[in-house]
Amino acid sequence: MEEIRVIIADDDQASKTLLCYFVELLSEYKVVGNVTNGPELIQLVKEENPHIILVDIHMPGINGVEAAKLCKEINPALQVIFTTGSDEYAVEAFSISAADYIVKPIEKVRLFVALEKAKQSIQLLESKGTVSKNKLAIKSSNAFFYILIKDILYIEKVGRKTIIHTENMQYETLESLQEIEERLPGHFFKTHRSYLVNLRKIVKIESLGETYAAYFENSDEKAFISKLKINEVYRCMEI
Repeated sequence: MEEIRVIIADDDQASKTLLCYFVELLSEYKVVGNVTNGPELIQLVKEENPHIILVDIHMPGINGVEAAKLCKEINPALQVIFTTGSDEYAVEAFSISAADYIVKPIEKVRLFVALEKAKQSIQLLESKGTVSKNKLAIKSSNAFFYILIKDILYIEKVGRKTIIHTENMQYETLESLQEIEERLPGHFFKTHRSYLVNLRKIVKIESLGETYAAYFENSDEKAFISKLKINEVYRCMEI
């Protein structure tokens, strides 16, 4: 597989330096950035699209668990390894499917084990075709369709079916919204419990009282954005 990109988030400089040193002892891993707080981590994940993030839980601003949740919304395939001074957040950390949870002080061998677990998860996702650069494969009835990812406007959950909308076509599948989200890049954002939207295709957002509508170029289609998600969508749209 390609080089595994890693971001380190920790407000302690000594911890960051040590983690960076340990990671780069392994030739297949590359540290592509380091940050000191949650908002910086979210921004860097958007810019660098890493495979793995090493996250301290106690950081200023947004704590590590909340920041990791937001990063996983940007990229559901992202592998999260928490590094922290205590185990009090372990249950919450694993509720977001963290690859591992390491209590400081960090030992080299323990970190290597965590990185190996994350790498195996990445390879498993790739072997299942859940990481795709160009096309989304979906099963509809007795056929498989291969849809260009750049052509997808949004994906909608309607009852038991999931509908993929492009400018000219709609494709129905019984796959869940979450299963499809895991196979798409980070610019697909879950704007509502029933909608997964290609942020790069949005040309207008309109308030509709308690909710919002996203509109797309060369299409009469619209997708909905919940009031709880609108500010995050606005932030992502500025990137």
